[in-house]
Amino acid sequence: MLTPRFQTVLASAWISKRVAAKYVQEYIKQIREQGKQPEAKREVIAFAPPIQVQVLDVGESASYEALDAINGGEDSLFHARIKQNLVFGVSDGVGGWNESGIDPSVFSRSLTAYSATAAERSFLLHDSDEADPKDIMRRAFASMRYDNIPAYGSATELVVSLSLASGKLRTAQLGDSTYVLLDQKQKARFVSTEQQHRFNMPFQLTIPPISEVTLKPRSEDAKESAQFFRPRPLDDDPKEALRIRKEIDADDFADLSSVGFDAPTDARENTHTMAHNEVVVAATDGLFDNVRVDEVEKLAERFMQAIGKIQNVKDVPALESKATATSDLFGGLAYSIAAQAVANYIQGDLRSPFAERAKLAGYSFTGGKPDDVTVMLAWIKDTSKPDQKISNLSAKL
Repeated sequence: MLTPRFQTVLASAWISKRVAAKYVQEYIKQIREQGKQPEAKREVIAFAPPIQVQVLDVGESASYEALDAINGGEDSLFHARIKQNLVFGVSDGVGGWNESGIDPSVFSRSLTAYSATAAERSFLLHDSDEADPKDIMRRAFASMRYDNIPAYGSATELVVSLSLASGKLRTAQLGDSTYVLLDQKQKARFVSTEQQHRFNMPFQLTIPPISEVTLKPRSEDAKESAQFFRPRPLDDDPKEALRIRKEIDADDFADLSSVGFDAPTDARENTHTMAHNEVVVAATDGLFDNVRVDEVEKLAERFMQAIGKIQNVKDVPALESKATATSDLFGGLAYSIAAQAVANYIQGDLRSPFAERAKLAGYSFTGGKPDDVTVMLAWIKDTSKPDQKISNLSAKL
């Protein structure tokens, strides 16, 4: 087995709209209390929403454990490995189903759980073969339908596969969960666009309920602990397992297409060649509805410069300490990007990206758009170029 040329640090950050709202209320209360104090006794209160963060070093020698879903409100995410590929993605449950008493978080979490398993079960002949994100999305959704799970509703999905052998990044995007590629100078070299039927109506995968009976709406608290569904284990009988796989692969989603629903075959595909010290920013619309790309660039520049300074320090006692410090900082970048989204969407007078798109569509909207926020960052490292440093190290943090 050949050693992969590329490694990556994967940092994920997420916070639900409900958790963020609770924090903001408490934060405003603290600010008001501070305002009652004499000016000399006032203290700066940091804006630090309780965002969940996970950071993983993904390389040949690093330990790795897949993740198939999160408690992110109606958002979810996953990551998995198959041979020399890291596959990851985000999904956003369509909130309109709440009006019918259907919890969109069950669908989005089940979709990411099935996607993680579909990635791990991908058939790759050679270690260096590339995982196909559109095929992973297709098999995940078809498997949900085959298992006939009661996960009703809709969700957008973005699936990304990174070949650690070649550095090639492949994406399959259905809806308004999008991604940005940052170059070595932390400037956007590619920005994906939303896939919409019309304004605020993204492409989405759907499993309609089998009954038209209106269910009782679930509370926001219930969503945080909502159950979801994972794929069934493979059948012990190889022939039966093969039969099931063939039946899943035969699903062409014709029944959905015939009534106007979207299918994995509608997903938009892209391929990119990644380079040393470039960063992938993948997120649900809770991020890019509220945060401009140039704001992401500025945050990335700040944190990646700090990482570069640590890498240049020669008297760090242990290589592990340096690696831990840089990984922690990269997790800090993911946290800060998600926190920026929350800080922006509580501003009523903000000219947010969502407000600008609404204006173009003929709607009057001002301010940010409160939503669940889920962000995944992948920092690409080319092990054949150990002497390359992150650019612009002289800039101030």
